[in-house]
Amino acid sequence: MSADSQKPPKPSRSTRGKSARTDDETHSTKRASRNARQAAYQREYRAAQAKARIPSRDDVAAVAFHWFITLCFEKNDDDGLRKIRWEVVRRLVELGFDREGAEFRFDDLVTRYKDGWAFQRKPHLGRGRHDEGDD
Repeated sequence: MSADSQKPPKPSRSTRGKSARTDDETHSTKRASRNARQAAYQREYRAAQAKARIPSRDDVAAVAFHWFITLCFEKNDDDGLRKIRWEVVRRLVELGFDREGAEFRFDDLVTRYKDGWAFQRKPHLGRGRHDEGDD
């Protein structure tokens, strides 16, 4: 007997294809399961943060931006406002956003703030709230 006759037969192409598909399906199923667990975790985490009244980073960023822009208005600091605009737009473009779109969004917010637009009150945060002086 020759050495070639002792080797196991090679799987046919169709068998290898099925194996690869099975591996992809298994990987896909695992990924879907992991994504579902992550989504559930995120829902629970956000609910806990809301219940504890902890602001999101977007909440903090929006309040800080509003404060900074309105401070420029109060001080009539047009130069400061131009510098803020330039830097914010530059950084958004670095993140991959369209320059004209970033300029539009910034200018839109500044116009709204000039017109007196403020954040909407979040009624759910006022429920059961007590004054700090009550402690």
